[in-house]
Amino acid sequence: MTIKKATIMIILALVLVSTLAAQSRRSMDNTRSKNMFGRDLFLYRYYNFADSSNEQSSLMKFYFGVVNDLLTFIKTDQDNYKARYEILVIVYNDKKEAIVERSVSDRLIVDSYVETNLRRDPKIHTISVSLPPGRYDSVIQLNDLEAGETIVKELEMTFRDFGRQKLRLSDIIFINSIDSTDSEFHFEPNLTHVFDDVNSAFSAYIELYPPKPGNPVKAKLGIYSEKGDELHSMNREYTAGDKERISAVIPFRDFLKKPGEYYFVVEAQSGKQTAKIQRLFSVFWGNIPMAKNNIDMAIEQLSLVADKATVGQMRDAEPDQREELFDAFWQQRDPTPNTQRNELREEFFRRVDFSNRTFTEITSGRPGWQSDRGKIYIVYGAPDQVDRQDSQIKMPTSEIWYYNRLNRKYFFVDRNGEGVYRLVKVE
Repeated sequence: MTIKKATIMIILALVLVSTLAAQSRRSMDNTRSKNMFGRDLFLYRYYNFADSSNEQSSLMKFYFGVVNDLLTFIKTDQDNYKARYEILVIVYNDKKEAIVERSVSDRLIVDSYVETNLRRDPKIHTISVSLPPGRYDSVIQLNDLEAGETIVKELEMTFRDFGRQKLRLSDIIFINSIDSTDSEFHFEPNLTHVFDDVNSAFSAYIELYPPKPGNPVKAKLGIYSEKGDELHSMNREYTAGDKERISAVIPFRDFLKKPGEYYFVVEAQSGKQTAKIQRLFSVFWGNIPMAKNNIDMAIEQLSLVADKATVGQMRDAEPDQREELFDAFWQQRDPTPNTQRNELREEFFRRVDFSNRTFTEITSGRPGWQSDRGKIYIVYGAPDQVDRQDSQIKMPTSEIWYYNRLNRKYFFVDRNGEGVYRLVKVE
């Protein structure tokens, strides 16, 4: 079944409409659940480190990112808009008893209604919890104090043992930006583990804990493809200081020119002891310059939203002119031409990237952006609601995507139970 193509300006309108609508939509009760598709607006990550103040404890650092569009803003007498919120972390032991409770609160004030709907540049907050090593249940709450609504996340986590008798590695934190002086070091974590801005720090942070003070640690820091192919590696040697820890910031922007998923792997050795940790991250187009060997695919992806004449002109152009036409197409539709970012282009390729990671059909080999679900997602964005029906006798697995703002429903069916969903009806 073919999907009717929309113009890029319709896409822009849908992006803006969905963003504005998010401010007015509220759930039936006072607890909102996580969106099934798209980037979750309430960003959070937690990372495990050794506790420098207590060798018997393990330190968990929670990082939170709150975007404006997640909150309810109230217009003030000064004709600006304010929002208030609180983030709460509660940790429970195996008896379901709350043993730690930490919170942070903040308020935001913006000058215009448009700013209340921003989804970029989240406000970052940090909460640290120190506990003996072990498994714990945790609850994270974001309380919208203006609307009286709550987002709840339930987690199971392990506080690892960083005992000093063995070589240990902390968790890996990916970094968007770094602000350091001679005496202090600050960074903004990348909570999505997705790099979409070529101007970001494109770095990772990790701590290494040798088994004895002053012991040297040899480390191999590598970037690997999703298939495990080594793309780049570097060998470094560190010596621990008084705190028996080593902090390392590893930039790898210069080695990642193409979109895709990658592994950052750290392998360390101190004496006869070894340790290893890895973490997956993604790179997608965003405002990263288009690689020439991918321009043909980018043009094909653009055919989902651009008219045939425009796409045909790009296809028929000489190889060295295709990228110029492609860039000109997006420049003409930049909603904020006076800034370095082209939000429309970034949103389009964010959707392409998400579709490839979410809707790729393994059995048919069809990439996510060419699948029926992927095409709908790219054109219209995340649905407002998804109803999923698991397979039953004589009933295949199915999904219904609701777009309330369009007054439309899309019906997908996986007839053979192979993860290949076909669009069968639109209402």
